[in-house]
This record gives sequence, C-alpha cells and structure tokens, in this order.
Amino acid sequence: MSVKKIIRNVFEEVLETSKDMAKSSVKQVASTLSPWDMIRNSFNDDENSPSPSGQKTEQQSKLKEMQGKDGSSTPLNFEGLNKSYAEQDKQKIESMKQRLFQMVKRDDEKSVQRAQQTKAEKERSIAQEEADKRRKEEDRQRQSSLAAPQGKSKGRKRKAAEPQPAETKPGSSKQ
Repeated sequence: MSVKKIIRNVFEEVLETSKDMAKSSVKQVASTLSPWDMIRNSFNDDENSPSPSGQKTEQQSKLKEMQGKDGSSTPLNFEGLNKSYAEQDKQKIESMKQRLFQMVKRDDEKSVQRAQQTKAEKERSIAQEEADKRRKEEDRQRQSSLAAPQGKSKGRKRKAAEPQPAETKPGSSKQ
C-alpha cells in the first residue's frame, strides 16, 4: 500500500507545482507586457534621451505592437487571462488525475494477477512433487515384489554331491 502513498505524494507535488507555475507565468506575462507601465515609462522618459541598453526602443516597439497600426486595440484584461489560464490548468490537472488513477488501477490489477499466478504455480509444483513421490513409491514396491523368489524356487537347493533318493513306482513291487 506504500505505492499508493508515493503516488498520492507525487500527484500532490505535481498539483502544487502546476498551480505555482500557472500563477507565476501569468505574473511574468503581466509584468513583461504591462501596457500601463509602458505608457508611464514613455511619458516619464525623455524621448530624445539615449538608452544604454535599448530598453526604451524595445518598450516603444511593444507598445506599438499592442496598439496596432491605428491604435484602436483594447488593453489586455489580465484578470480574465488569469481566470482562463486557471480554468485550463484545472482541466489539465483533472485529466492528469484521471490518467494517474487509471495507471494505479492497472498496476493494482497486474499485481493481483501476478499474485494469483504465483499461487497457482506453487500449487502446481506441489501437486507435481506429490505425483513424483507417489510414482517413485510405486516403482519401489514393484521392484521389491519382483526381487522376491516365487514358486518352487523358494525351497532349499540341493547340492550336486548329495545322493538323490531312488524313484519308486506304485504297483511295481515284488510279490
């Protein structure tokens, strides 16, 4: 069950990181492309004063781009952008949650299957061992029964030096 805790922790980190990234990216865009700052800077700075880093010309070019050719464009609505980005991030997070949930579910199912397979393999190996033991025992019993003498050979054998008794036939006696 520690896998679920690890996955949950990773998901929480991803969630927090994505929220922080969404907020910081909107703030960065807002600070970079803030039309009010550009307009204030353009009125405060002297148009003829040279800028060592070329920031003034950069800001003026951005301001002209934002205003368009005829200056009839509307300013950016950063609150609306923040909301739309937050909504997009929320949708992405939800899809990531679903994907992560499916991954965890699949992994759990695979682990259950593996456990069942190992259990079945152990049972098969135990059954195989028992069958082998039975077969070996039957083979031993067969060999022991074949090794014992059968029939007339059970008696004692006579030596060749012993004299054999004479044969007598019934009804052949002298009268």
